[in-house]
This record gives sequence, C-alpha cells and structure tokens, in this order.
Amino acid sequence: MKKRIPLNLVIPNPDQPRKHFDPVKLRELAGSIRERGLIQAITVRPVGDDRWMIVGGERRWRAHQLIDAPDILCEVVKIDDNEMALQAIVENLARADIKPLEEARAFQAMIDRGWTVEQLAKDIGVQPTRIKVRTALLNLDETIQKLVDSGAFPLGHANDLVDLPKADQINIVRLFSSGKLKDWSSIKAAAQAVRDRIEQGGMFDDENRPEPSKDDIAAMSRMEKTVERIIAAIAGGFKDGECIALKSVDPTKADKWADTLAAASRSIRSMESQLRQAHARSMLV
Repeated sequence: MKKRIPLNLVIPNPDQPRKHFDPVKLRELAGSIRERGLIQAITVRPVGDDRWMIVGGERRWRAHQLIDAPDILCEVVKIDDNEMALQAIVENLARADIKPLEEARAFQAMIDRGWTVEQLAKDIGVQPTRIKVRTALLNLDETIQKLVDSGAFPLGHANDLVDLPKADQINIVRLFSSGKLKDWSSIKAAAQAVRDRIEQGGMFDDENRPEPSKDDIAAMSRMEKTVERIIAAIAGGFKDGECIALKSVDPTKADKWADTLAAASRSIRSMESQLRQAHARSMLV
C-alpha cells in the first residue's frame, strides 16, 4: 500500500548498515527530486505512536529533508525485525559505495541475531566466504577500521592483519604509513613475521642467531653475482617490452623452457618472500 506520510513521522532504522552518506551525492539527489519528483517510493513499516520506520530508501528520505518537503511517498509493509534487517542488507549490498566495515557490522548483527554464516549467505545472495572475510575485519583495531573505511589503508592490506594482536596491527600500519613497508608484499611479509614470532613464543631473536660462516658468506656472494648476471641477461633480451630473444627458441623446446622458467620463478618468489620477512623482522623489532 502506498501513501504520503509527513516527513517528521518517518524515522530512520537505527540498525541501518550504512552510516555514511556522501553529502555531495545527497545534494545531487535532492536537486533531482526537486526537479523531477520522487521516482521510487521509500519502503516503511509501522512502529507505533503514529511513526513509520524506513526499511529501504533512507537516502531519498534525507534528500527530502534537504528540500524541506512536507511529506514523502511511502510503500507501507508489515515485516518483523529480522526481515527488516535482511532487506536493509540486501538494499545496501546493491550500492557500490557501502563501506567494508559497514558491511561487516551488518553481517555480524545478523549472526548475533542467530543466523549462521551459511544461512545468511543464502538469504542475501552472497558467498559465505564474503561474510567471513568481512566480519574478520571487526578484529582490526578501531583506528585501523576507520582508516580502511576512509580509504587511507587499503582493504587488501587490512585483510592480512585481522588475525594479529592489535598492537602489531598498529605497528605494521605505522610502518606502512611512514614508507618503511612499501606495498602489499611487504605487509604480507610483516604479518607472517609476526605469526612466526607468536608461534615461537617470544620476541624476534635475530641477535642470538649464529654468525654466518665464511662458506655461507661466499655462497651468498656467488648467488648475488649470479642473480645480477641473470637480471642483466633477461633485460638484454627485451626491446620495447617484447622478449626478442624468444624469437630464436626452437618451438619444440618451448614447453621445456617454460617449465624451467616456472621452476626458477618459484625459487625466486620463495627467496623474495624470505628476504621481505627478514626486512620486516628488522622493522618490527
């Protein structure tokens, strides 16, 4: 049933997942409503005392406030609290600008109401993994949560910190902000270094590591020179982004070469990971 309801009798849902409304976009919406009218009614439900709570459409309601509209067109429905919470999540998931932590808190609220992750995923049409990954963000320190929502700390980086103690989370974010940890691979290495420390039951113990032998130092020196020669050889085989050296490769041996490169690549990635973790340990001490 649709009806016009005085704006002051319509109240927002206190459990609305979305807490931030872009003021610029809100003014644009208000201007559109002033010029063309409301295209889609908001959805409300009666909550007693001649009040109506918004189920869907809080942006449109806020836009009406900006233009001092006396009333707003509403679709009145009768649903319980659980169904209302579900509808609020579904409506906001369709919007690109919902913040990760808003989504996380909405999912967690439904879990607190008794939903399992699997049932909630089915009801709102997402994969269970999405719910688990989002709710894990609630393990972040509140300061970091705000940085993620503002875009100051990348969501992908934050996902690597959720299982760490909060003091370590803050330390890693501080190092990233200062430029000492440069990118995602550095963040990942630092997080793994913290996990290793926790598994070993103590602080980083680099000071008590045995001094490398002369043979170790010599082997490392040879490896450095070999890597430098390989890098120079590879760089020399490229022109304008194209590997010209491959033009002379026997096509019947191409697969074998590809396998060799893949094996070398795995070893190099492993070396890179260990070196980044060593660097991270030196930063985290």
